[in-house]
Amino acid sequence: MSLLDDLKNQAEVLRKRQESGSALHDHYFREIHERLKVIFLHLNELVNSLNTIRPEVIRYFYIEPSSMLEDLRQADYAVSARRKTIDYVDYFEEVLLRTRCVGSTKLRIEKDSDALVTRMRDFLWSNSLRFDLREYRSERGYIQSGAFIVEPEVPVTITISGVPDRGHIVIATRNLEKLGEVRYTYEIDEVDIPLIEELAKLLIGKPNQFRSMGKHQQPVRTAVRPRPPQAEPEPDPPMVDDPPDDNAPRSIFGSLKSLLKRKVD
Repeated sequence: MSLLDDLKNQAEVLRKRQESGSALHDHYFREIHERLKVIFLHLNELVNSLNTIRPEVIRYFYIEPSSMLEDLRQADYAVSARRKTIDYVDYFEEVLLRTRCVGSTKLRIEKDSDALVTRMRDFLWSNSLRFDLREYRSERGYIQSGAFIVEPEVPVTITISGVPDRGHIVIATRNLEKLGEVRYTYEIDEVDIPLIEELAKLLIGKPNQFRSMGKHQQPVRTAVRPRPPQAEPEPDPPMVDDPPDDNAPRSIFGSLKSLLKRKVD
């Protein structure tokens, strides 16, 4: 076989491989769209119910082991979707659920060096926390210390997006229970109503099995935010349980519908 024939064969194999990969990508893309479409409808129903019923969900967020935003109420739920238009057809690529935890007491944190001030500022920025900073400088203009006043408000997001190249769906939670982001990876067929039920329970502070579902369930906190000085593992925040109701449906969506109906009646 000549060199030219060999190169032609290699090019043909590569072309077929690329065509096969493209077809698989398109298949996963459409499967992800169908899953996200169902998820969006369920989360939209959940959000409407939560905004009407307004269940009490109390959150605590540690900035440092000795500094905590406490007694924050979770409220103001919203859901949106990012779509991609192909041949005049809209396909779901991402579903985003947002809420926020708000309190009444601001938190004061003092740092006594330029490095510690910088680390704390970066930490607060990376977690989308609002704050005021008063810097104290030396005669030469160097920062000697700083006083942070952190607003008692923490934005929370849950992002559900597809990865067609791998055939995965990723659920990323930010500032849910703890500051920072956690990512969970699932096979497409693992993202179903039971999984979203457990995610909804996690959202409103109820006991759930969310973290143990899915074969890729090895959640690792991402390194997008710097750790505050002398930070230690944060204890799990306390959760608020609803009053017992022996007649309540097992489904979280069914429970909310039942509560909503009683509230309307």
